[in-house]
Amino acid sequence: MRIVYIGPFRAVDVPSLGLTAEQGTPIEVPDASAARLLEQSTIWAEATPPKPATTKTAKEG
Repeated sequence: MRIVYIGPFRAVDVPSLGLTAEQGTPIEVPDASAARLLEQSTIWAEATPPKPATTKTAKEG
């Protein structure tokens, strides 16, 4: 599951996952870990899915 740290600090360490989460940058974590972190709704949120890449094609003439 993708979640994002929205708390007051630039980044926080998450020792149980062995990573540092930067504010506003989505991270991918196991669902069970995400559920526990999301219980702290004032500092964690579910990340919105990334927007699909758009490609522009040249007009054929």
